[in-house]
Amino acid sequence: MKLNLRTWVFLMMILGSCKDKYMPHISQPASGFLVVEGYINSGDDSTFISLSRSSGLDSIQVFPEPSAEVEIQSEQGNSFPLTEGAAGKYAVGQLPVDPAQKYRVHIRTSNGKEYLSDLSEVKITPPIDSVNWKAGPDLVTIYVSTHDDQKNSIYYQWSFDETWSYNPPYLSNYIYAPQDPAADPFYLIPRINGHDYYTCWMSSQSTNINLGSTASLNADVISEFPLQTISYGGSNRLVTRYSILVKQHALSKDAYEWKQKLKRNTEQLGSIFDAQPSETGGNIHCISDPSERVIGYIGCTSQTEKRIFINRYELPNVYVLTGYEICSVDSVKREDEGTAFGDSTIEWVIDHLYKGFSIVGATGASRGCIDCRLKGGVNVKPSYW
Repeated sequence: MKLNLRTWVFLMMILGSCKDKYMPHISQPASGFLVVEGYINSGDDSTFISLSRSSGLDSIQVFPEPSAEVEIQSEQGNSFPLTEGAAGKYAVGQLPVDPAQKYRVHIRTSNGKEYLSDLSEVKITPPIDSVNWKAGPDLVTIYVSTHDDQKNSIYYQWSFDETWSYNPPYLSNYIYAPQDPAADPFYLIPRINGHDYYTCWMSSQSTNINLGSTASLNADVISEFPLQTISYGGSNRLVTRYSILVKQHALSKDAYEWKQKLKRNTEQLGSIFDAQPSETGGNIHCISDPSERVIGYIGCTSQTEKRIFINRYELPNVYVLTGYEICSVDSVKREDEGTAFGDSTIEWVIDHLYKGFSIVGATGASRGCIDCRLKGGVNVKPSYW
């Protein structure tokens, strides 16, 4: 959601058909459009609101909006201020939300301008019934299911966080550590922390806008909504163990319709048959200057979550991309170890090379085939793993 909302500020204005750009007649303020992201949390977690500014019609770059005053207001006049942490990031702990009231966000930026969202009804998100997956010949599809017996939800949005572990093909057991070159220039000592570089975890967040509705159904039931697909050969997510944390929100009808337009503008443009970009700002208005357009939609809802794991041994007997397909092992003669392993950023020792019972050299590989961190992951095990 974060990536799409910010990217939309750019896509909304310049994308069109395959021949002509669509340029809506929108006057951008000198400081850029204010982009507001987040929601008022009606559950037992904190509320987070992010403020940023678009840089221009010809750029997707955005900048944090620091030093603003942000507060949540109830329709009866109660106010709950948010505190700024990182630049442009504002938060407040669990709010005493009354389901019978409506809520909105009020913003005063450092330049004195004021912004106000429309009052939003309180939505309580039902639990996720299940997150399951099915393996096909080429990919794995992950599904989410939920229901609301009271038929109060109807409109849903899902996002997710992915985490997966992976290993390089080789474990480094020795370090080249010459002592007195005159006495022993070919000295290898055991590496005591080799496993620190052997298992890493990588994480990613969803960027697509996943929406579902039961408005046309007799029951408020979502059964196996396809949330994510993972190709066996498209990434290394499934090479060892994979986890997905699914997050669910119930939306108001207005929020759902706004996000549908946002989804079309960010995900379904590029073909002559696609809809043209919509000029939809959201439910936030500049009360200091009513002509100024603000990007974002703030609703009031709670979040429910469910996490599952997929292990490699549970998958069919298919090839899964490892990301290390070009790695290989080199043999190095004992007299050449200083040249091969002297610069630890180039080659890492895997093990001794034996001829009978005698050590005649060593085996090694490039550091990229041994140190898992070089693939972008971290070697700190997640608490939920």
